[in-house]
Amino acid sequence: MDVFAVPADRPRGWYLSLMAPNTKGSEFAWLDPSRLYCNSQALADCVQDLLGPFHRDPVDLVAGIDAMGFILGTAVATTLGKGFLAIRKAGHLCVATQTQNYSDYTSREKSMEVRLDVLKPGVRVLLVDQWIETGGTMRAAIQLVEKLGASVAGVAVVAIENTEGGKWIKENYKFSQCVPQELQAQIDGKYLDSFKIFNK
Repeated sequence: MDVFAVPADRPRGWYLSLMAPNTKGSEFAWLDPSRLYCNSQALADCVQDLLGPFHRDPVDLVAGIDAMGFILGTAVATTLGKGFLAIRKAGHLCVATQTQNYSDYTSREKSMEVRLDVLKPGVRVLLVDQWIETGGTMRAAIQLVEKLGASVAGVAVVAIENTEGGKWIKENYKFSQCVPQELQAQIDGKYLDSFKIFNK
């Protein structure tokens, strides 16, 4: 598959077919969304699709979750003309922080942190990450934002799986994802028909 090929009509989510399947086993996520970022048009269209529901909403700051959320988050922030805040894995910031424990998609216990001098009451934050599987990582990011008195303007990710955690986020926060409804079942089944091209 040519990662730089762009279809003439560019239907919503066309770039999802650029994502690559996992070839390294169960310790890794079941696919690699970052392959679509290698195509400049795919990245631009992905960002526009993520921002669709939020164009009329007040957003003061974009926050991206360590690590792949940094890529989409900075692209979203630049498009909106807003600042970017990194929500990091614990132990990486050299300033005073608020921390939050969580379980990631592999059920490993982890902690993330955010600096204390940016999130204040009244600040409306758009949270951006690459993927929501169990929802544990995004939920921890939401808790960090709200602990410091800021509010979550929304959640924007490439895809949200319909797990218990994914459904909780969809039910409680405004969200956007790049996945068309007709592909949701494939996302939930952890296999995309477009993977067939990688087996040729």
